[in-house]
Amino acid sequence: MKENTVLDHPSIKKKVRTVHNPSLDYQDSPGVRVLRITEEAGLTRIDFVCYSRTFSWGNIIPESFIRPANTSIQLGLVEAVNIPVAPGKHFFHHRDQALYYTLYFPPLADDVATIDIIEKEGTQPHNFRFFNFYGVSLEKIAKEIITVNPN
Repeated sequence: MKENTVLDHPSIKKKVRTVHNPSLDYQDSPGVRVLRITEEAGLTRIDFVCYSRTFSWGNIIPESFIRPANTSIQLGLVEAVNIPVAPGKHFFHHRDQALYYTLYFPPLADDVATIDIIEKEGTQPHNFRFFNFYGVSLEKIAKEIITVNPN
């Protein structure tokens, strides 16, 4: 007779879905890239890199969220790793510096194929940009190559 373990319990989500360098339809800030999206352990993990070429500082606002594309469902930010939450700021020290950071959100439904990653929508002052990404695929990768060191 087989013994059941905690990992065999039906409430434990075993599926892990990862997409590296996901394709996307549009983004507000060209100096920020989505490196990877991983759904596991009841969370959606999104890894980013932000290059200082277009920014002198960076942070993430606590109201950031993800949503399945073409819906009004908002899954709010759970945790930010290696990037300050506003009003805190990470200041870049030189033009070619890269900041790697991770944002965690609640899990997505298994049938979600495309999401939007939203820091803040709407019109902003001329020199202020939020990190918004639209039509981010959980199934397709971008054809362009991600450069780890921008030099």
